[in-house]
Amino acid sequence: MRRVFRGRVGMDSRYDASLLIGASEIPRTYVRFLEDVGRKILRSLNKVLSRLDLDDDLLKKAVNHLVGRGKLVRGIFGYILGVSLGGDEDKVLLVSTTAELYHTASLIHDDIIDDSSFRRGLPTVHRQYGLNRAIIAGDLLIIYPNYLLSSLGGDVIRIFAEAGINLCDGEALELNYLGRIDDVDLDIYNRIVYKKTAVLFEKVLEAIGVVARRNDLIPMLKNLGKYLGMAFQYRDDMLDFVGDPNIMGKPSRMDVGKPNLIAVLTNNYNMDVDEALDYSYKLVSRYVAKSQAIVNDIPVGPFHKEILNLLIDKLGERTG
Repeated sequence: MRRVFRGRVGMDSRYDASLLIGASEIPRTYVRFLEDVGRKILRSLNKVLSRLDLDDDLLKKAVNHLVGRGKLVRGIFGYILGVSLGGDEDKVLLVSTTAELYHTASLIHDDIIDDSSFRRGLPTVHRQYGLNRAIIAGDLLIIYPNYLLSSLGGDVIRIFAEAGINLCDGEALELNYLGRIDDVDLDIYNRIVYKKTAVLFEKVLEAIGVVARRNDLIPMLKNLGKYLGMAFQYRDDMLDFVGDPNIMGKPSRMDVGKPNLIAVLTNNYNMDVDEALDYSYKLVSRYVAKSQAIVNDIPVGPFHKEILNLLIDKLGERTG
């Protein structure tokens, strides 16, 4: 008899809010709320991945290797906005869940291209399970979310497909400049950042607008996602120079040779590292302000508004 592997995902459904908000003191009510949202997304990830019937045990493990181990920032932002706008919780949760699956797929393929050894404190998928299975696992984590999203209609699938097209284009655009940092100006760098990072934030929030039936807010939600994504990547580039590898889950200076913001500024704009970090912090602050202006205009309740602004504040904190 053919054995079909139906093992549990086995990920821990506990969520540590400090991954998202750091160790600073914030009201316990907010912490409990974020932990509850994180647990819901982790349980949902467990649920959808446990439904996968795969013959190959190692593929199942490769697919599950990184899922649910990060901050869940895309999923959490999407969930809070969707529920606060009156969206059906199950539909909102499905969008948040698939956002995390798509993001994990992009990380697996990105690590292959960069030949990275560590991600989220673990060996990368291709190091742990081999290159071929890592490629297949990444492919599966793109295909399976489309299957899951089919229950929400073609518009949502189209939105995520648009994100995927941009992610691929951004990755390819970045490849053109590997080892050619002197040729990268801020315009090229920002195009790469938008396509590789910001567009997924943008499309997740666009999909949230669709499932919440708030088409009137979709332009604002898309801009919010774009601004969050740009700020997130700027800050990540700063952390690559000043962050703690034990917290980041990967060695620092991993982006050397790639169009990292600090490298672009120091190589092409006559700045030393401190000046580049200061300039980058101002860029983050600018997008944080743009994001909070939109949040304050969106018709959500005061508690959710406070939570969202808190999360954006944390994104804008100085890293070094």
